[in-house]
Amino acid sequence: MSINPYITFLGTIFVLLATTSSQSVAALGLPLIDPCTVSDFPALCRGTIKGQTNVNAATDMAIRELMKRTRQAKEIAEKELKREGGVATCLSNFNSAFDNLDKALKNIKENDAFSLNINLSAALTDYDSCSDAMKETREVNVVYKSAGVLYQMADNCLALSTLVKQ
Repeated sequence: MSINPYITFLGTIFVLLATTSSQSVAALGLPLIDPCTVSDFPALCRGTIKGQTNVNAATDMAIRELMKRTRQAKEIAEKELKREGGVATCLSNFNSAFDNLDKALKNIKENDAFSLNINLSAALTDYDSCSDAMKETREVNVVYKSAGVLYQMADNCLALSTLVKQ
Protein backbone atom coordinates (compact mmCIF):
# COMPACT_ATOMS: atom_id res chain seq x y z
CA MET A 1 0.00 0.00 0.00
CA SER A 2 1.58 3.27 -1.09
CA ILE A 3 1.05 6.69 0.46
CA ASN A 4 -0.54 9.23 -1.81
CA PRO A 5 2.16 11.91 -2.40
CA TYR A 6 -0.51 14.63 -2.66
CA ILE A 7 -1.83 13.85 0.82
CA THR A 8 1.71 13.76 2.18
CA PHE A 9 2.39 17.16 0.60
CA LEU A 10 -0.78 18.68 2.12
CA GLY A 11 0.09 17.22 5.51
CA THR A 12 3.54 18.78 5.32
CA ILE A 13 2.06 22.18 4.41
CA PHE A 14 -0.42 21.91 7.31
CA VAL A 15 2.36 21.15 9.80
CA LEU A 16 4.47 23.97 8.36
CA LEU A 17 1.62 26.47 8.67
CA ALA A 18 0.69 25.29 12.15
CA THR A 19 4.22 25.91 13.39
CA THR A 20 4.77 29.18 11.51
CA SER A 21 3.91 32.58 12.94
CA SER A 22 1.17 34.71 11.34
CA GLN A 23 3.78 37.21 10.20
CA SER A 24 5.77 34.49 8.45
CA VAL A 25 2.66 33.18 6.72
CA ALA A 26 1.86 36.68 5.46
CA ALA A 27 5.45 37.11 4.30
CA LEU A 28 5.09 33.94 2.23
CA GLY A 29 2.15 35.59 0.49
CA LEU A 30 -0.32 33.09 1.93
CA PRO A 31 -3.69 34.43 3.09
CA LEU A 32 -4.32 34.72 6.80
CA ILE A 33 -7.60 33.36 8.05
CA ASP A 34 -7.53 35.79 11.00
CA PRO A 35 -5.06 38.69 10.88
CA CYS A 36 -6.13 39.64 14.42
CA THR A 37 -4.10 36.75 15.84
CA VAL A 38 -1.13 39.15 15.95
CA SER A 39 -2.99 41.73 18.06
CA ASP A 40 -3.05 42.19 21.82
CA PHE A 41 -6.80 42.83 21.78
CA PRO A 42 -8.08 40.26 19.26
CA ALA A 43 -11.80 40.51 20.10
CA LEU A 44 -11.73 44.28 19.59
CA CYS A 45 -9.71 43.77 16.40
CA ARG A 46 -12.15 41.23 14.98
CA GLY A 47 -15.08 43.54 15.68
CA THR A 48 -13.28 46.32 13.86
CA ILE A 49 -12.20 44.48 10.71
CA LYS A 50 -15.44 42.48 10.37
CA GLY A 51 -13.97 39.30 8.89
CA GLN A 52 -11.58 40.96 6.43
CA THR A 53 -8.64 38.61 5.73
CA ASN A 54 -6.63 40.80 3.35
CA VAL A 55 -4.13 42.42 5.72
CA ASN A 56 -3.88 45.69 3.81
CA ALA A 57 -7.66 46.06 3.68
CA ALA A 58 -8.00 44.97 7.33
CA THR A 59 -5.42 47.54 8.43
CA ASP A 60 -7.16 50.22 6.38
CA MET A 61 -10.53 49.32 7.94
CA ALA A 62 -9.07 49.36 11.45
CA ILE A 63 -7.49 52.77 10.91
CA ARG A 64 -10.70 54.23 9.47
CA GLU A 65 -12.71 52.95 12.44
CA LEU A 66 -10.12 54.39 14.81
CA MET A 67 -10.39 57.76 13.05
CA LYS A 68 -14.19 57.65 13.43
CA ARG A 69 -13.91 56.86 17.13
CA THR A 70 -11.25 59.54 17.61
CA ARG A 71 -13.59 62.11 16.06
CA GLN A 72 -16.34 61.00 18.46
CA ALA A 73 -14.01 61.17 21.48
CA LYS A 74 -12.92 64.66 20.45
CA GLU A 75 -16.56 65.78 20.27
CA ILE A 76 -17.16 64.39 23.76
CA ALA A 77 -14.03 66.11 25.11
CA GLU A 78 -15.13 69.43 23.60
CA LYS A 79 -18.39 69.21 25.58
CA GLU A 80 -16.64 68.69 28.93
CA LEU A 81 -17.30 71.50 31.37
CA LYS A 82 -13.73 71.42 32.60
CA ARG A 83 -11.67 71.90 29.43
CA GLU A 84 -8.30 72.62 30.98
CA GLY A 85 -5.73 70.16 32.32
CA GLY A 86 -6.13 66.60 31.12
CA VAL A 87 -9.07 67.28 28.81
CA ALA A 88 -7.16 70.05 27.01
CA THR A 89 -4.20 67.69 26.56
CA CYS A 90 -6.54 65.01 25.20
CA LEU A 91 -8.12 67.41 22.72
CA SER A 92 -4.68 68.30 21.39
CA ASN A 93 -3.61 64.66 21.29
CA PHE A 94 -6.80 63.57 19.54
CA ASN A 95 -6.10 66.13 16.80
CA SER A 96 -2.53 64.92 16.49
CA ALA A 97 -3.59 61.26 16.44
CA PHE A 98 -6.16 61.98 13.71
CA ASP A 99 -3.47 63.62 11.57
CA ASN A 100 -1.14 60.65 12.11
CA LEU A 101 -3.89 58.21 11.18
CA ASP A 102 -4.65 60.18 8.02
CA LYS A 103 -0.97 59.88 7.06
CA ALA A 104 -1.09 56.15 7.87
CA LEU A 105 -3.92 55.63 5.36
CA LYS A 106 -1.76 57.28 2.69
CA ASN A 107 1.16 55.05 3.72
CA ILE A 108 -0.93 51.93 3.04
CA LYS A 109 -1.81 53.17 -0.45
CA GLU A 110 1.86 53.93 -1.12
CA ASN A 111 3.00 50.54 0.27
CA ASP A 112 5.24 52.40 2.72
CA ALA A 113 5.26 50.03 5.69
CA PHE A 114 8.08 51.91 7.44
CA SER A 115 6.19 55.23 7.51
CA LEU A 116 2.97 53.39 8.34
CA ASN A 117 4.63 51.99 11.44
CA ILE A 118 5.95 55.42 12.44
CA ASN A 119 2.58 57.15 12.03
CA LEU A 120 0.67 54.44 13.89
CA SER A 121 3.26 54.51 16.68
CA ALA A 122 2.82 58.27 16.94
CA ALA A 123 -0.96 57.90 17.19
CA LEU A 124 -0.53 55.24 19.87
CA THR A 125 1.67 57.66 21.83
CA ASP A 126 -0.96 60.40 21.47
CA TYR A 127 -3.62 58.21 23.10
CA ASP A 128 -1.22 57.12 25.83
CA SER A 129 -0.30 60.76 26.56
CA CYS A 130 -3.98 61.60 26.91
CA SER A 131 -4.47 58.80 29.43
CA ASP A 132 -1.40 59.91 31.37
CA ALA A 133 -2.62 63.51 31.49
CA MET A 134 -6.02 62.38 32.75
CA LYS A 135 -4.39 60.19 35.44
CA GLU A 136 -2.25 63.08 36.66
CA THR A 137 -5.30 65.28 37.16
CA ARG A 138 -7.22 62.32 38.65
CA GLU A 139 -10.01 62.89 36.16
CA VAL A 140 -11.55 59.50 35.53
CA ASN A 141 -14.37 60.27 33.12
CA VAL A 142 -15.63 59.39 29.67
CA VAL A 143 -12.62 61.09 28.01
CA TYR A 144 -10.21 58.97 30.03
CA LYS A 145 -12.16 55.79 29.25
CA SER A 146 -12.33 56.71 25.55
CA ALA A 147 -8.57 57.23 25.46
CA GLY A 148 -8.10 53.70 26.82
CA VAL A 149 -10.23 52.13 24.09
CA LEU A 150 -8.57 54.29 21.42
CA TYR A 151 -5.17 53.15 22.70
CA GLN A 152 -6.22 49.50 22.35
CA MET A 153 -7.52 50.11 18.84
CA ALA A 154 -4.30 51.90 17.86
CA ASP A 155 -2.28 49.04 19.31
CA ASN A 156 -4.29 46.64 17.13
CA CYS A 157 -3.67 48.83 14.06
CA LEU A 158 0.04 48.79 14.78
CA ALA A 159 -0.01 44.99 15.12
CA LEU A 160 -1.90 44.63 11.83
CA SER A 161 0.58 46.97 10.15
CA THR A 162 3.35 44.43 10.77
CA LEU A 163 1.58 42.17 8.27
CA VAL A 164 1.20 44.79 5.54
CA LYS A 165 3.05 43.88 2.38
CA GLN A 166 5.68 46.29 1.17
